[in-house]
Amino acid sequence: MNTETAKPTVLIIDDDRLLCEMAREFLSGAALKVLTAHTGREGLALCSQNHIDIVLLDQKLPDSEGYDLCPQIINFSENAKIIFITAFPSFKNALKAIESGAFSYLTKPFELKELKLAIDKCLRVSELEKAEASLHYQHDKEVGSSALVGEKGSMASISKLIETAAKSEAPVLITGETGSGKSRIAKLIHMRGNRRGPFMVINCAALPENLIESELFGYEKGAFSGAHTVKKGLLEIAENGSILLDEIGEMGFHLQAKLLGVLDEMQIRRVGGVISHPVQVRIMAATNSALEAKIKNREFREDLYYRLNVLRLHLPPLRERKEDIPGLANAFLAEMAPQRAMMVSDSDLNKMMSYPWPGNVRELRNVIERAVIHAGDGNELHVSPLLPGNVEGNKSLESMTQKETILPLAEMERNYAASVLKKMGNNLTKTAKVLGISLNTLKKKLGSTPEN
Repeated sequence: MNTETAKPTVLIIDDDRLLCEMAREFLSGAALKVLTAHTGREGLALCSQNHIDIVLLDQKLPDSEGYDLCPQIINFSENAKIIFITAFPSFKNALKAIESGAFSYLTKPFELKELKLAIDKCLRVSELEKAEASLHYQHDKEVGSSALVGEKGSMASISKLIETAAKSEAPVLITGETGSGKSRIAKLIHMRGNRRGPFMVINCAALPENLIESELFGYEKGAFSGAHTVKKGLLEIAENGSILLDEIGEMGFHLQAKLLGVLDEMQIRRVGGVISHPVQVRIMAATNSALEAKIKNREFREDLYYRLNVLRLHLPPLRERKEDIPGLANAFLAEMAPQRAMMVSDSDLNKMMSYPWPGNVRELRNVIERAVIHAGDGNELHVSPLLPGNVEGNKSLESMTQKETILPLAEMERNYAASVLKKMGNNLTKTAKVLGISLNTLKKKLGSTPEN
């Protein structure tokens, strides 16, 4: 192992060359790698070329103010700790340094031992942050693993595909109805893989195209009105992690072209920028739309479709895999009430199995959560009173499929959604919440927009 690269790296940015050399000599003997720069420009160049753990930053530099450099340094090294150095001590200066992103503050002149103590404190905090991140990762991994249950029937093949996808770095396309659990599956693929960076989600249907572009790619200072600082996009923030582009079918053509470039080159250019930045991130996409139809209608790029569709998982709706309901219910109970031995009664479970779950797994989770709240201190879960509509009436919907006249699924869903809407006093928002679906999805199922 190269011990030099394993050392924490300290960057000193100060125009006092004697101070830099004294600090370098002193700190190099303390198992630290030390770099020096005498201007802000030199310092930023070193930040762009090296992983920096700690920066000693002078307040006054020949070409810039230390306050202005703080956010730019953090932009290059997000987890770097900045120790601000000044010969003009005051509460106002200290406050301004902290507000700019500095971790601590030293006043010139200072003893080298005092500097070493400040650096040791930074290193201890960094280790604690790494330990906390590791604990969060392990917790998320355990929670994510518990989300996939009922590995029989239709979910058996899904489980194998998840394991295959987790071992690969290829793009993944996850399809299925709204609420079927696509984002949970994407997170599970991430957690079971080798990446240790964050898992991030952006809903392409929830934001205007210009905002999605800024969120994904970031922007440079002055790129547009209100862009007062440089901002990293999610594709950069998710370094060594994964990003899920939910409802990818709603992404505009301009962004589709930019995304295709990222998949081909693994580089991004921020909005208003001219320099490309390399990224190391796994891209997954999810949709409840038929992308093939969107391609025919020239609403989705065929080349992007094939680039995303390297590995494909289709999640069947919950009504087609009711054998998963008991396991999913128990998993949600363990997640929401881990210290309580709660269970669903057999009679309630039978009614849950008879219910069509138009909102899929998301609706099931919402119902379980409401039942846990209504249970108070008790351990018996009463789910059936919280199911929308009449369960017996739902049975009649199922019996329709056994008669000669078979209604299309879209018509059944529209009729059911309309009946729930009526019970909710024609309130669309409440109806969508009860069904566990988005307002837009409810409106699409209804085919109309009654007043709230």
